[in-house]
Amino acid sequence: MHDFTIFDLGGVVAVGWILVKVLGPFARALAKRLEGGVPVATATDPEVHELREELEQLHERVDFLERTITSRPPPAELPRVRTPV
Repeated sequence: MHDFTIFDLGGVVAVGWILVKVLGPFARALAKRLEGGVPVATATDPEVHELREELEQLHERVDFLERTITSRPPPAELPRVRTPV
């Protein structure tokens, strides 16, 4: 039988440390996901600012289209469809 030496202990500690360092972030991410924690975007996040600018541009486009559609007078008469006789 093999005697347990200090080198064996060092190997076990090294493997354990590597497993904790590699699997630790995955375990924390999994725990947060299981808790139902939703990532919260902060107001200082540059992506939030970009999304707000894009949303404002979309609002302007929708407002323009609404004004354009409502400013046109309705046609006096609908065009007649000619059917072959």
